Amino acid sequence: MPQHSSAVLRLLLATAAWGLSFSTGKAVMLAQTLAIPGREEWFHSALILFVRMALATLIMGLIYPWHVRRMGRAELHQGVLLGVFGGAGMLLQTDAQHVIPASTSAFFTQFTCIFVPIVMALKHRQRPTSRVVSSCLLVLAGCSILSGFSPTGLAFGRGEWETIGAAALFTAQILVLEMGAFRANEMRATATVMFATKALVLLPVLLLGGGQSGGHAGGVTLSIQIASAFCTGPVLLMTALLTCFSTVYSYATMTRWQPLVSPVQAGLIYATEPIFATLWALFLPAWFSGMSGISYPNESLTGPFYLGALLILGANLLLLEKKKNDGEGAQG
Repeated sequence: MPQHSSAVLRLLLATAAWGLSFSTGKAVMLAQTLAIPGREEWFHSALILFVRMALATLIMGLIYPWHVRRMGRAELHQGVLLGVFGGAGMLLQTDAQHVIPASTSAFFTQFTCIFVPIVMALKHRQRPTSRVVSSCLLVLAGCSILSGFSPTGLAFGRGEWETIGAAALFTAQILVLEMGAFRANEMRATATVMFATKALVLLPVLLLGGGQSGGHAGGVTLSIQIASAFCTGPVLLMTALLTCFSTVYSYATMTRWQPLVSPVQAGLIYATEPIFATLWALFLPAWFSGMSGISYPNESLTGPFYLGALLILGANLLLLEKKKNDGEGAQG
C-alpha cells in the first residue's frame, strides 16, 4: 500500500478510536458524579482527562524507555506545544459536553476544517483551491446534518464558545505536527512528552476543583472518593478503553502518520469523528449503563445520519482523488 494511502487509513482508525471517547468518557463522568457528588463539572472533566493522560505517559515510558531517555530538545519542544494546545482543547471540549448535546459539540469541533485552510492560506499567501473549499463546505454540511444543527434555533452560550475555542486549539495542534523544524523528530518520545504536558495542564484545574467543599471536607476524603470511583470494575474497564485506544493508540498514530498528509486533509479526516462517535453510541451507552448503574440510553440511526456521513466521506474522497490524479494532495 502506498505510504500516503497507509497514512490515511491509519488516521481514520485513530479517528475511530477518538470517536470511542465520546460515549465512554460521558459514561465515566456519569459514574464519577455518583461516586463523587457535589463537585463542579470542571472537576469531573479534568479528572477523567488527567487520569487518561497520566496513565498514557506511564504506558509510553514503559513501552519505549529507550526512546524517552534519548529524546532531544526538538522532541521536548514539539511535545510541550502539542500538550499545551491539545490539553487545553480537550478540557474545553469535554466541559462543553456538560451543557450542550454531544452532537452539537461534534459539529462545532469540525470548525478545524475551516480554520486550517484559512491559516494555510495566510501562511502561503494564496487562496485555497476550489477543491479544498468544496471539501470543507461538504464537511460542515455533513456535520450540521449529523448534529441536527439549526441556525434559527441556536443560541451561542458557554458550551458553543468553549467548543469553538477547542477547535482553534486543535487547529494549532494539527499545524504543530506539520512544522519543518520537527520533521526528523522521534515521534514516540514526542508523544510521551505530549501526554505528560497534557496531564500538567489539567492538574491545576483538578486541584482547584478538589479544593471546593462540595459537601465533603478534606483532601483525604476526596482522595478516598476518587480511589473508590476508579477502583470499581466497570470504571476500570472504561478508563482502560479511554487510555489504551482513545489516548495512547490514537494520539501516537496521529503524531506518527499525520505528517505524511497535508494539514487540510488531516483536518478533513478527523472530521469523520462524529460518524464514528454515532456508531459507537448505538450500543455502548446501554452496555455501560448495565454494568455501572448509570442512566445513559443508546442513540439510534436516522436518515440524516446517512446523508451527513455521505457528505463527510465524499469530502475526503474528493481530496484523495486529487492526490491520486496529480500528486498535489490537499494544498491550503
